[in-house]
Amino acid sequence: MSQSLFSQSWYRVAALRPRLRRHAEIHRQSFRGEVWYVLQDHQTGRFHRLSPAANLILCMMDGRRTLQEVWEAAARRNEDDPPTQDDTIRLISQLHGSDLLQGDLPPDLAELAERSESTARRTLIARVKNPLALRFPLFDPDPLLDRLAPYFRPLFSVWGLSVWLAVVISGLVVAGLHAGELTGDVAGQMLSAQNVALMMCLYPVIKALHEAGHACAAKAWGGEVHEVGVMLLVLFPAPYVDASTSAAFPSKWQRMMVAAAGIFVELFLAGLAAIVWATAEPGLVRAAAFNVMVIGSVSTLLFNGNPLLRFDGYYIFADLIEIPNLGSRANRYVFYLIERYALKIEGAKSPVTADGERPWLFVYAVAAFVYRTTVSIAIASFIATQYFVFGVLLAGLALFGTVVSPLVKGLKFILTDPKLNRRRSRAVTLTSAATGAVLALLFVVPLPYTTMAQGVVWAPDDTQIRTRTDGILTTLLVEPGRDAQAGEALATLEDPSLDSRVAVLEAQLAELRLRYDAARLGDRVQAQILQEQIASTQEILRVYRERQDGLTVRASQAGRLIVPGAVDLPGRYLRRGERIGYVLTADDPVVRVVVPQTDVDLIRSRTQGVAARLAEKPEEVRAGSILREVPGAQQEIPSLALATQGGGTIAVDASNPQKPVALQSIFVFDVQLAGGLPFNVLGERVYIRFDHGAEPIAWRALRSLRQVFLSQFRV
Repeated sequence: MSQSLFSQSWYRVAALRPRLRRHAEIHRQSFRGEVWYVLQDHQTGRFHRLSPAANLILCMMDGRRTLQEVWEAAARRNEDDPPTQDDTIRLISQLHGSDLLQGDLPPDLAELAERSESTARRTLIARVKNPLALRFPLFDPDPLLDRLAPYFRPLFSVWGLSVWLAVVISGLVVAGLHAGELTGDVAGQMLSAQNVALMMCLYPVIKALHEAGHACAAKAWGGEVHEVGVMLLVLFPAPYVDASTSAAFPSKWQRMMVAAAGIFVELFLAGLAAIVWATAEPGLVRAAAFNVMVIGSVSTLLFNGNPLLRFDGYYIFADLIEIPNLGSRANRYVFYLIERYALKIEGAKSPVTADGERPWLFVYAVAAFVYRTTVSIAIASFIATQYFVFGVLLAGLALFGTVVSPLVKGLKFILTDPKLNRRRSRAVTLTSAATGAVLALLFVVPLPYTTMAQGVVWAPDDTQIRTRTDGILTTLLVEPGRDAQAGEALATLEDPSLDSRVAVLEAQLAELRLRYDAARLGDRVQAQILQEQIASTQEILRVYRERQDGLTVRASQAGRLIVPGAVDLPGRYLRRGERIGYVLTADDPVVRVVVPQTDVDLIRSRTQGVAARLAEKPEEVRAGSILREVPGAQQEIPSLALATQGGGTIAVDASNPQKPVALQSIFVFDVQLAGGLPFNVLGERVYIRFDHGAEPIAWRALRSLRQVFLSQFRV
């Protein structure tokens, strides 16, 4: 049904003679091949998007024409699709509410005061809804930027881009050449106390340069920057600038460049830092360069460059796909779908204005909601581990802004909105059904419940062949891969100093015995002393003969001899207790699995089955069972393959590079796989899945929440 051109309320505004205030300016822009206009409010820094028809009406409002004359002229100019009087009323109402119109009537001071209070309330509510990023303005940097503009404008040229590319590419090459060293123990390096302190000093400096990049880019293309301040980002102070005037730039590439300028600065710093890191000696400078690399590359791309967060990446992405106000319009599009197809509301208005916007709006709304909710809760939980009360308050505010507030608004819409006067029963029924379905899915419907862990193919300690003394391995007496009997000699070691020491001790013992025989009849005191020396020398000789006997390495049990790196062993000096290989039976190799403390109780009490995938054959699933649990918690990791620097999941203490020690307590299980394991996969990574049956999602979440409160908050 076509919309009527006329409005019953038109007589109230027809005689008005409005015009735009002097602090309002209109800019022409193009999105997806269509012309749109942006109304910039220089007084508040806000922007309003206008259609060509709305822009035509505003351009004809000069303070002399009545609104009736303006509407009639606009209708004549757009005979095919003339603006309706209702659309015109909505337009002037919105502009009046934003204090962008003035007319021939004296201002209503009471209304102005109420509008100011309303604006202040909205600002306060916006801050409360986003407690993890509070802003505090400091001063107006625009005059300073005007004076510095001749110096930084050349940076935004082909020559500036060439220098930037040269540094960033050089940094990437250097980082690639040292990839192993850089990624060897990132978690351990980043979490050390000294590094955290250094990063806290570097972060504000890097972010200040980041924000300076935005300000300089905006000024380079004719924009203005009237606000710089400090933002408490997750309680940590960081500078910010307001470069929103770039939204009025006619070119989307200029707008994208202003939004990306901070990222460009940080990537440039990361490139320089990589070069410094590769050339500097170990010390403070090298550690600082490493932190600049991490902050300027990884954190920048994950957060500032992420379009799902309302940071730089969001504005770059919105301009790239040419969908202005992407976030708010995406949310409105989801609400439109609900109104149009679920609630069957007639006249529901879609925010889509161009072809191709629908999939972008829908996908972005869902992805951004899930991602932001997850990030907000994770950040609040992290803060709560350090400051319990404040962290809980932040978590509550984050949940209120992302979950509770939308639900309250939705409930209010269902119960009171006039749009649903004729369909309220349907809306209530659908809402109740949807709520019941969600609650059933969360609390009633059981879903598969598993715990994932990693392990390595492990040989039990009693199967390991270890040297009993120091020496040089000369010969392997049994060829690796062949069967050996219990007690059979497997290898011989050589220690010339040990042989000579035994010979010296034997000679000393023979001399002492001769002297004892001579003194036994004539000098009993001397004989007693010599007898004690003989006993002492015999004990020392016994120890050395045991060590000499230990030069022959023997099998502790019957089985297959496995010697990794057997070719390199002859001629190698081995310390006492060093492992040479294994003597294994078919049942000996097991999978030693490392489990964090949060999962150990579930694995102990509710494991119904075990499945495994070897890293070399991920397509093959092997069944298994828990053979034993190593008693007690520990921090020593069985293999470096399970640590973060080896590709595992266990964060280790970087202060002890020789021996991998977990930062948190771990528990160890031995898993026996059906059919056994071949001997040639010892030390290989294995992915383990513990099956706990089925359980609704909500009970799992409650268990995890309880663990968080017990382990993190100790309450």
